[in-house]
Amino acid sequence: MPKFDVTIIGAGVAGLSAAIHLQNEGLAVKVLEASDGVGGRVRTDKVDGFLLDRGFQVLHTAYPEALRMLDYDSLRLKSFVPGALIRYQDRNYRFADPFRKPVNAMMGLFSPIGNWGDRLKILALRNRHRRLSLDQIFTAKEMPTLDLLREWNFSESMIESFFRPFLGGVFLDESLQTSSRMFEFVFKMFASGYAALPAEGMGAIPRNLASLLSKGTIDLNTTVASITEKTVLTQSGDKIETEAILIATDAANALKILGRKRNAKKGISEATNGVKCLYFVTDRPPFTQPMLMLNGDGKGLVNNVCVPSVISPTYAPPGRHLISVSVIRPTQLTNEELLVAVKAEMRTWFNKEIRYWEHLKTYDIPKALPTKNSIKLVNKNDIKPVAPGIYVTGDHTWHGSLHGAMESARFTANTISWDLALASNN
Repeated sequence: MPKFDVTIIGAGVAGLSAAIHLQNEGLAVKVLEASDGVGGRVRTDKVDGFLLDRGFQVLHTAYPEALRMLDYDSLRLKSFVPGALIRYQDRNYRFADPFRKPVNAMMGLFSPIGNWGDRLKILALRNRHRRLSLDQIFTAKEMPTLDLLREWNFSESMIESFFRPFLGGVFLDESLQTSSRMFEFVFKMFASGYAALPAEGMGAIPRNLASLLSKGTIDLNTTVASITEKTVLTQSGDKIETEAILIATDAANALKILGRKRNAKKGISEATNGVKCLYFVTDRPPFTQPMLMLNGDGKGLVNNVCVPSVISPTYAPPGRHLISVSVIRPTQLTNEELLVAVKAEMRTWFNKEIRYWEHLKTYDIPKALPTKNSIKLVNKNDIKPVAPGIYVTGDHTWHGSLHGAMESARFTANTISWDLALASNN
C-alpha cells in the first residue's frame, strides 16, 4: 500500500500550487485527479488548430501569487489594451486607461457613456487602489459592488453601460451583488498590471505549475471513492495511506468527498456563478483592437465578445481568427436555440460579417466561479483542518480568482507542513 505525507485530491490550480509548496518542504506528495488533465476549470482544448479556453478567462499579470509561482517568460503572455470597447446604441466606443493609453482615452472622452465626473472618479479609484494593500482591501467595509458604485455617485449611465457588463463578465454576476472587496481587489489588479493570455492558452498556466512537481506526483483519471482520517480509497480499489489529506476540488465535489462528515462541511458553500461561452471562427475579425467588447445596452443575451487571436495570434491558424462570445444571463434555451439567438444578436452588432462566422464549439459551465457576496479571509495562522488530518483549499474558500486559488493553497500547505512537523515531534 503506497504511503505519502500528503495526498491532494484535485489537480486544479489550487491543488498544484499546494503540491509545489509541500514538496518544497521536503514532504512526499501524491496528487489525484479524476479527469484526463491538470487545470480543473483552467483548461484549453485544441480543436482544428484553434485554442479554446474552457470559458473566456484571462490572467492578471499583477496577481501577487501568479508573480510568485509562474514563469511569465515561458507563458509568452500577450496583453489586452487596458480598457474596453463598448457597444452602445448601435455604435462602438473606446473606454481606455488614460494613464497607459492616453490617445485611446482621449478618443472616448466625448462618448455618451458616463460623464466627466465619472471619469474623474475612475481616476480617483485607480490612484486609491494602487496605494491600498490587499490586507486593507479585504478588511474594508463590505457591501454589494452595486452599492459601492452608487456610494461613489457614479451615474446610472456609467453603471449600466460600463460597470455592469464589465464587472458582470469578471464576476459572472450581472446583478453586481458580489462583495465590494472583490471589486476593489479586481480594480487594484487592473490598475497595477495587465489582463493577458498565454500563447498556448490559459491551460498553459496549470501545465506550468505541474512542471515544477517531481515526476510521478500526479495520477490522472483517478477518482476518489472515499476518505478516512489517514486513508484514501479510489474507485479502482487502490488504497493510499497518508498522514494528511488536502481536498482541492470545487466546493460541490469537496462536500461529496467529505460524505457524512457533517461538521467538516460547515462553511463550505457550493453556490456558483455560471457562463456559456460560444466560439466561432472566421477569416475576418469583427474588430481588430486587442480589447474586450461589452454590451453597453443591457439588451439581449450576450455580455461580451472577444477575439483572442487578435490578442495572441497563436489562438488560431494563420489567416484565421477565433471569436469568443460570453453569455452570463440565465437562460433556459438549449445549446442549439442559444446558438440561433446569439447569431441573431451578433448580426445586429456586426451586420453581414456574421455570415462568415462558423460555430466551432459551445461550453456550458454552470460552476465557473464561486458566488462571493461576502468575503472574509481567514487569517493564515488560523487555518484548521475540517476534520482530523483533512484540509480543504480552493478559490471557494478564499475568493474567485487565480490569485485566490493560489494564495489559499499556499497558506493551507504551510498549515499542513507545520501540523505534520508538530505531530512528528510528539
